[in-house]
Amino acid sequence: MRRALLIWCAFGAGLIGLKAHLDRTALQYPDVAVRAGADVYSIPRRMVAGEGWRVDLMRLAGCWDAREAGVLPAAASLANCNGTRALQLKIPAKDLGPDAEITLQDKPLPVMFWRSYTPPDDHLPQLAEAWAGRGSWAGRKLILRADWQLFRIEAPGMPWVYLLSREPQTGTFEELASLYAGRCYRPEQMSDVGINCDFVLTVGPNAAIEYALGPDEIMSMVPLREGVVAATASWRDPGAVNRPREPAVAQNFPR
Repeated sequence: MRRALLIWCAFGAGLIGLKAHLDRTALQYPDVAVRAGADVYSIPRRMVAGEGWRVDLMRLAGCWDAREAGVLPAAASLANCNGTRALQLKIPAKDLGPDAEITLQDKPLPVMFWRSYTPPDDHLPQLAEAWAGRGSWAGRKLILRADWQLFRIEAPGMPWVYLLSREPQTGTFEELASLYAGRCYRPEQMSDVGINCDFVLTVGPNAAIEYALGPDEIMSMVPLREGVVAATASWRDPGAVNRPREPAVAQNFPR
């Protein structure tokens, strides 16, 4: 019994020490370096929405921060290192500009950073139907919303509105997937009253930012979009992994 107790105590002490090591390693950086294909995005730690045991597991496996080698590569399968995942962020309203700050009432904007974005599986078949004008999408229209810098596909009687970054040329699944820029739902099918939208903003060859705006924010979509573009413009940094580490003050980067 005593021997078993000593083993459990040693195991617990090892876990505590490992956790402390992971925390110390993380606080060496003022940002999280996320690899997306051949690019690395340096995302300020203050914007990371939360960290917990899943992040610790990813850090243990070496797939959380591109600068961290990890200490147990065998944990990669448990951490789903090879799977598609999004980093949950909160961009402070003040970082998005004065107009956006007023619209958000000083609340941060929740966003998802996708290292390799693909549209939801259930959206693409309906998007293809919408582009082809089949079924419920008969009589659909492709409308350029210049202020949004997006094309809208909408049809009479349909509550869904699909968003595209450019006008399709072939209409293949592959092309529509590459142009997909989000989807809106409008309860008033003949107007945008009460509309809410999920927007997908491409920020690199593979990476994308996804965020949602409700009826109260949609009127300020343009300054919000411009704010997101400006706030994320400096993240893409191919040389981030190779630069020397810069010490960070722990209290400046709450977990």
